[in-house]
Amino acid sequence: MRAENAGTVNCPSCGATLVAGLRFCRMCGYRLGEGVEEYVATQRLDPGAARVASPSAATDPFASRQTWGRAPLQQPPPGTPSHGRLPDASSWSWVNACRPRRWNWMIWMILAIVLMSTGVLPMKFRISGGGNGGVHKHNAPATSLLDEADAYDNAEGGGAFIRGLAGPDSSLERAGLVGGDIIKSFDGKPVNSGDDMKKLIADTPQGKAVPVVYIHDGETKSTTLTTAAGETFHGMDTLKQRPGGRGVLDVDFDDDDRVRLPNSDIYGVKLTDIERNGPADIAGLKEGDIVVEFDGKPIRTAGDLRYRAGAATPGGIVNVVVMRDGQQLSIPVKMGRQK
Repeated sequence: MRAENAGTVNCPSCGATLVAGLRFCRMCGYRLGEGVEEYVATQRLDPGAARVASPSAATDPFASRQTWGRAPLQQPPPGTPSHGRLPDASSWSWVNACRPRRWNWMIWMILAIVLMSTGVLPMKFRISGGGNGGVHKHNAPATSLLDEADAYDNAEGGGAFIRGLAGPDSSLERAGLVGGDIIKSFDGKPVNSGDDMKKLIADTPQGKAVPVVYIHDGETKSTTLTTAAGETFHGMDTLKQRPGGRGVLDVDFDDDDRVRLPNSDIYGVKLTDIERNGPADIAGLKEGDIVVEFDGKPIRTAGDLRYRAGAATPGGIVNVVVMRDGQQLSIPVKMGRQK
């Protein structure tokens, strides 16, 4: 340290003028010494006082520290406050740039948030929708499989039971799967529950061809499912936005109305109420009818019947196959329009 006048010293690190007796430089934190006291009363300095420095200190203010890679800082003109000064272009170095600053942590936090929002940094969590819920940790970009089903329930005897398809243009439907199917193996790994299925989906990347083993109407089958990006599936919203909106059948049923046909492994959906003068009533559907097929598609769950009815073209004619009093009937129905 070099005294400039009585009661002041120069920091050998940054050159700032300081009150004598301080243990650390108030500008750069450099340790000045043990000091003579823990606290030194504030003294006013003469801003016009000339700064005197030795030739060695002027050329290398860091000479006493022998720190590799640090360039000297340009000294400000006399009378310039020492706080907030910046080095000129000739004295800049990355080491000086990386010195700790009071607000550096906030700058890095803001930068990280911006990078994550733009997709440069990967997000580690995804909140799924479509009725299956839950938070799934994964490293791969999210696929649409979690949202494509109303839910993946625990199947009796093990496996993931598809409660129903949640909308059109799904990778499940493209692979030939329907509501009521039970997935037993996914990508070569056994599936013993709905939770198993969700975990496997969360670890599966987009665009991957996945072998699937499943049970349909009591028969074991296999298919290949190609995963799609999560943002490509929009559920039933696509149908709401088309001209005429969703198709309307005007019948009532719920998930508990899934019934098994006598002496078979085939299930259907029982109609519990028919709205008077609605499309189903006009076509001749009755309470107690068990729907097993809609417009050529098998109906095994209430979720699939809702989806198929909504996907039907308003004003179009569809064939609805029902079981009534042990007989199978095919009834043409003119679909209503969304109100």
